[in-house]
Amino acid sequence: MAVSNSNAKQNIMQRLAAVSAIAPTNQTSANAWQASSPEQALARFEQSLMAAHADVIILENSKQLSACLLELQQQHQWQTALCGKGGEWSKAFSLALAEHLQLNHFLQPFEQLKTALFDSTDVTFTGCAAGIADTGTLVLKPSADEPRSLSLIAPCHVAVIKASQIVDNFSQLISEQHWHKGLPTNVVLISGPSKTADIQQTLAYGAHGPSQLIVIVINGE
Repeated sequence: MAVSNSNAKQNIMQRLAAVSAIAPTNQTSANAWQASSPEQALARFEQSLMAAHADVIILENSKQLSACLLELQQQHQWQTALCGKGGEWSKAFSLALAEHLQLNHFLQPFEQLKTALFDSTDVTFTGCAAGIADTGTLVLKPSADEPRSLSLIAPCHVAVIKASQIVDNFSQLISEQHWHKGLPTNVVLISGPSKTADIQQTLAYGAHGPSQLIVIVINGE
């Protein structure tokens, strides 16, 4: 039986390997949305996120990030926060907020942090690997520096992304990041705060994750 299962698995893998990871363009049923300019892509990205009940803040440059984070902290009265031990914006998060709230870093295994993450963390901060304008989607690639849990549990998730990281559509993302040559080991796609609906179609936010998503876009970078 073990030999049979092994052969079956090998046959399946061989058949999958023989199939192209990208479908020919002439078989696409609809044309993907494309922007005529970076400004149009940014506008679509913002509108799509806001339609999904996310908050979007657009800054002129990264020099404005510290003041923006501090203003958000004062506005929402965050007392405890968590960010990764690395990542592009980790130092900026620390410099802006360390003196104004209890900012912890994801330095321990999840099992040792989960109680604090579930019970006493007001907000988490991450960067982004990309954004998709068409659907208003954030693309995160979790790592040891910025674990996946940062975007999934706390009541509020703040994500920072550069405008230059925004692509028009999902197909462009796959092409530009060469997913057809090797899929990422872990990707999180976020298109708004966590939401669910019951049988009466009553929409509720935060049942399975952050009830608030704040996206800070660094324009011109």
